[in-house]
Amino acid sequence: MSQTIKSANWHITNRCNYACKFCFAQNLGRKELSFEDGVILLEKLSKHGIEKINFAGGEPLLHPRLADYCREAKNLGMTVSIVTNGSRLNREMIDSLKGNVDWIGLSIDSSLDSVEAELGRGFGNHVSQIIEAANLIHEAGIRLKVNTTVTSKTWMENMKPLIQLLHPDRWKVMQMLVITGENDESSAGLGVSNGQFRVFMERHRSVCLAPGVYPVFEFADEMEDSYFMIRPDGQVKSDKGKKITLYDLDEVLSDE
Repeated sequence: MSQTIKSANWHITNRCNYACKFCFAQNLGRKELSFEDGVILLEKLSKHGIEKINFAGGEPLLHPRLADYCREAKNLGMTVSIVTNGSRLNREMIDSLKGNVDWIGLSIDSSLDSVEAELGRGFGNHVSQIIEAANLIHEAGIRLKVNTTVTSKTWMENMKPLIQLLHPDRWKVMQMLVITGENDESSAGLGVSNGQFRVFMERHRSVCLAPGVYPVFEFADEMEDSYFMIRPDGQVKSDKGKKITLYDLDEVLSDE
């Protein structure tokens, strides 16, 4: 594993209560590590220089041991983050995570509930859920990241008012990425060209999140094979060449 890799995305579950058409993590496999083996996985990552762990899915809040994993990762000295659709993020859930989670990422791709529902993200009330979740995150003193995927239904949209309302510490904006065997069929017609993505980018690049902090934009070609992704079963997943390749975790970690 390259010494420059300091963070990992562990998709701890394939389960999800949404059906986002553009999701590039749809076929992660149903097998999940036992909690004991999951802790061993975290220990291996820490031993090999991984400083940040991001728990993703599926929907990670559907995993019954998420809070325990966060505690274990924090005890290993890792920076801990979660990316969630926010639908299950209530005060009780926040309380179970507080103290062991540094960042929570909320995914929202449009200011309009109707568009979100059309994209498969939620059932017509996603925007209000995200606003409520963002308020809870701020109240808990956890840093907030917002993730937005730009599609053919949203590239002309102005999301400035919503982002200012959510007041995130970071906003990552991504061009929709098509991965063979993951979302190539479900996302048909939702792709945007580099030019269209630039239009969205130019409209929002001046959004100031904090003094000197502005949105981060990622073109699809930049995202390809740029994340260290681990499946629920512990295998490493690569999307190089816009297709899925699997590797054994121990082999990847020993490749230094």
